[in-house]
Parts: sequence; C-alpha cells; structure tokens
Amino acid sequence: MGESGRTCRRAAPLLGALVVTLLALVLGASPASAHATLESSSPPADAVLRTAPTSVTLVFDEGISLLPDSLRVFGPDGGQVDDGHVEHARGIAATASVGLHTGLADGTYLVAYRVVSADSHPVSGAYTFSIGHRSTPPGSPPATRGSAPVDVALGVSRWLGYAGAALGLGGFAFLVWCWPAGWSSRRARTIVNGGTGSLVAGTILALVLKGPYDAGLGLGHVVDGALLREVLGTTYGRALDARILLLALVVLLLTHRERVSPRLVRALVGVALLATGVTFALGGHAAAGSHRLLAVTSVSVHVAAMSVWLGGLAMLGLVLLAEGGAPAEVVPVVRRFSTVAATSVCLLLATGTYQALREVRSWDLLLDSHYGHVLLIKIWLVVIALGAASGSRAWVWQSTRLAGPPLRTLRSSVALESVALVAVLVASTLLVTSDPKATRLVSAPVSATLRAGPDSVRVSAVPDGTRRVRLRLVVLDAHGDPVDPPEVDAALSLAAQQVGPLPVGLARGGRGVRTGQVSLPLGGLWQLAVTVRTTAIDEATAYVEVPVG
Repeated sequence: MGESGRTCRRAAPLLGALVVTLLALVLGASPASAHATLESSSPPADAVLRTAPTSVTLVFDEGISLLPDSLRVFGPDGGQVDDGHVEHARGIAATASVGLHTGLADGTYLVAYRVVSADSHPVSGAYTFSIGHRSTPPGSPPATRGSAPVDVALGVSRWLGYAGAALGLGGFAFLVWCWPAGWSSRRARTIVNGGTGSLVAGTILALVLKGPYDAGLGLGHVVDGALLREVLGTTYGRALDARILLLALVVLLLTHRERVSPRLVRALVGVALLATGVTFALGGHAAAGSHRLLAVTSVSVHVAAMSVWLGGLAMLGLVLLAEGGAPAEVVPVVRRFSTVAATSVCLLLATGTYQALREVRSWDLLLDSHYGHVLLIKIWLVVIALGAASGSRAWVWQSTRLAGPPLRTLRSSVALESVALVAVLVASTLLVTSDPKATRLVSAPVSATLRAGPDSVRVSAVPDGTRRVRLRLVVLDAHGDPVDPPEVDAALSLAAQQVGPLPVGLARGGRGVRTGQVSLPLGGLWQLAVTVRTTAIDEATAYVEVPVG
C-alpha cells in the first residue's frame, strides 16, 4: 500500500473522532426545549414602575444565541431608547440584556426581541411595561419580517445538502457495497462527484445565509462579517464547519479508494454517512428538547438511511438500468441492493416514527399546524415510495426463476420510488424550517355578547390582516336597550408571548357605543378584556378570544 493508502488509513480515526466531536456538541449543551420560550423579564411584563430602569433583561428556558439587534426597547413616542449593546447578562447563555438611556419619560414602553434558539431557529416576541403610569403603547416596532429571497435560498441550500448527501455519499455507498464494477461507468462517477459538489455548495450557502435569516435581513447581508461570526459561534455553525472537514476527507477517500483495502473503504463510507447525518441533526429540532442524544442519533441514522436508499435508486435508475446492462449483470447487483434498501427502510420507519412522536405530541398539532400538515404529506409520500419498493422487491424474488420478469418492470418501480423520495426530501426541508408548536391561525372577525355584571356587551372585533384590530362595543342593559355606563375599557393580551394587556383607545359613538382600533406587535390568539364600570366602585370584566394572523 502506497503513501495515499496510508493517508486514507489515517483518515479512519479522524472520521471516528469527528462523529464523537459532533455528539459532544449535543452532550455539552444545556437542556433545551423545541424552541426557546421567554420565562421571565426585568422589568416584568405589564409592570408599572415608579422609577426608570437602567436595563432590560430577558430570561429564557434554554441557552440562546444573540444577534446584533436581538433586543430593542421603544418609548411612548415610538423612538428607540436602548443603547444597542445586547449581551448575555452575567455571561448566562439563557439571557439577553440591553442598557437603556437615562432620563426616560413616563408612559408605556415596548420591548421587542429576536433571538436564536438551540435548534437554530429564530424566536421573536414583544411585551410592554410602563414608567409612572400607563399610556397608549408605541405599537408595532419597525418589523424584522425577514426576506423571502433569503428564506427561499436557505431552503434551496438545505435541499442541495440532502440531495448531495444522497447522490454523493449514498451513491458512493452503492458502488462500494453493491456494485464495485460500477466505478468503470463515467456516469456513475459523475453522479457521485456531482452529489458531493452539491453537498459542499449547499453547506457553504447554508453557512452564509443563516446570519441574514436569523436577523430577518436581505440577501445584501450575506457578506456581513458580524453576522457570519455570530453563526460560526453557534452549534449550527460548528456543525457546518465539521461537515466541510468531513467532505474534505470524503474527497480524499474518493481520490485514493483504489489504494485502500475494500473492507476499510466500506467501513469509512458508513462512518462518513453517519457523521454527515449528525451535522444535519445539529441544525434542526433534534438539537433541542428532551433526550437530545437519542434524538440526534435518530436523525443521523434517518439521514444516512435515506441517503443510502435514494442514492442507490439513482445509481440503479440512471446508470445500471439506463445503460442497458444484461440481466446476468443486473440481477446480482439488484439483489444486494435489495437487502441494503430493506435495512434502510426499517431504520427510516423506526427513526421517523420516533422523531414524529417527539415533535408532535397531540392530534391538534398534527392536524392544525403547518408542521403537522407537512409531516402528513411526507408520510403519504413515504407510503407511495414503499409501495413502489414492494414492486421492486417482488421483481427481485421473481428474478430467481429461470424466466424472470422483464427489466422494464423494475425500471418503472425504481422510477416511481425515486420520484417519491425526491418529494420526501422537499418535505424534509420544509419540516426543518417549521416550528412543531406553531399552529395555523387565520385572522377572522369575532362577534360575541358578553355578560359584564348587570349589563351585557355586544362585541365586534375585526382584524384587517395587518395586525390592526377594529373594535366596536355596544353596552346593553337587562332589557336589551343601549345604556351609557360611566366608563368602558378594553385591552388585549397575548399570554403565549407574555404581551399586554395593551389598552384600546375607545371613543363614544352614540348611546352605549364605543369604537376604537389598536395595532398589535404580534400575531396570535389574543384575549380581549372588556371592563364596564357602573358606579365609582363597581365594575365587571368579561373576556373573548380574538385570532390575529
């Protein structure tokens, strides 16, 4: 064995060490939930302070990564009153803190935050507090709504990564495990090399796009060094760095495979597949929540099994069957791959079921969330792929007969299998970017009659689709006639994000009628509280929920 063979032998422990290092990133992280959740704040939400605070500090239920503009505070006039220096309070990773200007005026202040949770997804929210007395809140802050081109480009980078892993590493595995003679095919080598290149391109794109995505900025910020440094300091960034190192070792193995023991090459390909799966796992939901080591292992095996299955199908359909191989050559290869594919399918079903149960813990989340809908689509696509795979499996069994079925039958089932699995990759890309806890919420007018002490209030709340709600209240006495109480107040609260109550300014619109509107900083299921004061000391409050998308 020459120098190149010895180099590849030295690469074996490097690949193993890389897997251990990637898993250590999970073991060394603090406990986390699916997405970071705000646990407390100083000043507290809805507090009325006697004196102005010197800073605002947020505490989350898991470690977070900060962006240059992660925490902003807006005064009663809408102007920004923080000093712009966002940091972890006392170095604690689960906190975000920013200093405030001196001489703050009395009134209500809005705190808006956007941080990155342990599973690499940005989390945003807002709440209010007051100094001296409450006033009309400043309304929605200048929005960081993100950039559609960045969102699309990041999705494409993830798909390139999955497809590259399948064609590059999965195709490599097929040639090593099932069809060693396939290395003589130029088309087979092109697929492996092209897949590896796609994986490299997808990884680099994901690395430079993640900063603008987290900060809600456009494509013009992909060269922002500060954002890139923020990403490189996260588990997500370190995982992508490790993937680039891993791919360099894979290229080395591809280049010198003929000088290495075939048994060692087969083992190294398996380790490379698993290590690549770990890098994908660390960039998604598996990196957070309970049982993270098990979740990361599950996703790693899931990605590796999918790569082997789809990469093998690509080699079968685009090379072995397309180049018109004789049945005597095709049948042994298909039989070997059938065994490998069956193992991959079993691993996919087991790990996919575990991950689905981990992320979706109720029928409501499955049926009413975007994540649940995409998951259902993925499940049906997998069912279609399994149906096609059963046809391929049947061909393998029938090929043992003297007069086996024609190759065109196998070509059809392999083609359907491949198309279904490509669609599965698209669904997997969408799942990585979706929040399992976020349910679909559509803005809809609300009409209700509430009981408030001796009176009733007929409520009409109309969201206009831009997070602004128009409100009309009619106070009625026990006989159903309009009545004018001394005071009617209304406020909206979003308990899920600890926002509010945000008071709604009401104007008289006739006997018993109050009208007003309010701009809300976030979408969600808001609770409207209507308070009717009938005497100097008697009042009653009634509640109704208002969905704001």
